[in-house]
Amino acid sequence: MSIDPAIAHSIVDSIKGVIRHDINFFDTDGIIIASTDPSRVGSSHEGALLAIRTGRTVNVDAAHRFAGAVDGINMPVMVNGSVVAVVGITGDIETVEPFGTIVRKMTEILIRDNARQVIAFDRWTMMDNLINLLTLPQHDESLVDYLAAALRTDLARPRQVVVMRPAERGPARMPHQDVVRSIVDEELGDSPASLFRVTSRGCEMFLDHDAAQDWTPTLTRIGDAMRQQLGVTVLFGVCETDATAGTYRQRHDEALTAAQWQRFIGQRGVGAFEDLDIALAVTSMPTERARRLSDRVFGTLSDQRIAAFAKVFDAYTLHNGSITHAARELFIHKNTMQNRLNTIATATGYNPRRLTDYRTLALAFTLHDYLAFIEADR
Repeated sequence: MSIDPAIAHSIVDSIKGVIRHDINFFDTDGIIIASTDPSRVGSSHEGALLAIRTGRTVNVDAAHRFAGAVDGINMPVMVNGSVVAVVGITGDIETVEPFGTIVRKMTEILIRDNARQVIAFDRWTMMDNLINLLTLPQHDESLVDYLAAALRTDLARPRQVVVMRPAERGPARMPHQDVVRSIVDEELGDSPASLFRVTSRGCEMFLDHDAAQDWTPTLTRIGDAMRQQLGVTVLFGVCETDATAGTYRQRHDEALTAAQWQRFIGQRGVGAFEDLDIALAVTSMPTERARRLSDRVFGTLSDQRIAAFAKVFDAYTLHNGSITHAARELFIHKNTMQNRLNTIATATGYNPRRLTDYRTLALAFTLHDYLAFIEADR
C-alpha cells in the first residue's frame, strides 16, 4: 500500500495540532514525504528503514545513531497487518515517547479513513487516550482539551469513576477485549457524556452522574453479560465522590483501590472506596515497609508455616478470642488450640492473647497475604 504525499501532508497537518514537536512521515523506502519541518522532506532515514523492516518502534538518541536521523522515535504504521509507512516524532525520547501510541493510532486511522478529520477517528481510541491522560500524574492540558473537544465532552460534568476487574485472584487479565468493549458500549449507549476504556487488565468507566443517577443496575447488567458471554465473573470498585476537572486521577485511584481490595478479600459485586477501613492502611503502605513489618513478625518462617498459623489466628479472631469455639471451628481439642496459640507466640515473639500483640499479628498476617496477592497480580 503506497501513501500519496498529499494524504501524508494532510495527516501531518492534522497531528501537528496535538503535540508541540516536529512530525515526520516516511514512505516504505525510508524517505520523508511530509514533515512539519519542510527542510527535511526528501531526505532518507536509516532509523525509519529499520522500523519498516522489523515492524517495531526505533528510538534515536545518543546511544542509537542512524544516518540522516535526529533524536526522536520512529513508529511503524500498520494497516491490515502490514507496515505501510513510518511516523516519527522529533525530540528528547522521554519527552516524546508518551505521545507515541496516540500519534501512531491517529496516523493509522487517518490512513484507513483516507485522511478525514481527526474528529472522525475511532471514539473508543480517543476515550482510551483521554482516560489514560486524565489518570497520569501529569499530563498535557492542551492534549486533554483537544481530545475532550473531539469527543464533545465537558470534563467539568460530575462523573462517577468505576473500575471493573476479573474477580478471580491471580494476574488480572481481561479476555476478548473487543467483546468487553461492545458490552460496555451497549450499556452506556444512552449516556453520551460517559467515557470508558478497556485494557488487558479490565475496564475503567467515567460515568456521567448527578444526584438522581444510580449506575448500580447498569453495572449489574454489565456483570451479567460478562458472565453469560465470556464466562468471566467481574467486580467493580467505585470512587468516594464524583470526579470533576482536576480530580479524575484521585478518583480513579480510589476506585482502583476499592476494586483491588475486592479481589484480595474475595468479595464480588460493587465495592465503594468510602466503605474501606483497614484497607486504607494496607493498600497505602509502601511495599518496602509492609515487607519489613511482615519480616519483623514472621522472620524466616516458611509460607506454609505462616499459612498454618494464619488458620489458627483467623479462627481465634472469628470467635472473638474464645478458645473453645475456635477449637470447634478447627475440629481440634481446646488444649491443642491453646498449644497452637502458644506456638505462634514462641515463633513470632507476639502473643495472640495479648491485645497489643494481637493488633500487630493481625496487621502482619494481612500484609503478608496482601504482598503475595500483589506479587501474583503483576
